[in-house]
Amino acid sequence: MKKRTMRKKFDMRGFSVSSYSKAYGINRQTLYDVFEGKSTGVKNSSKKSGDVRRIIAQLKNDRIWIGKLPWEE
Repeated sequence: MKKRTMRKKFDMRGFSVSSYSKAYGINRQTLYDVFEGKSTGVKNSSKKSGDVRRIIAQLKNDRIWIGKLPWEE
């Protein structure tokens, strides 16, 4: 069985990147960085404080992020 990527799960749920980012007040690029694994919310980066953690927590609530949150490990 082929493992689904987070982006595919997101798309299968019928979400749109632009509307999702508007709804939660984040930058679209931040959401793309989370999908690609570039941003995990563990270390403070150039992103606005808390955006990555907030979006990952919301993805978990929407059942797109599976498993523990990166900063809890």
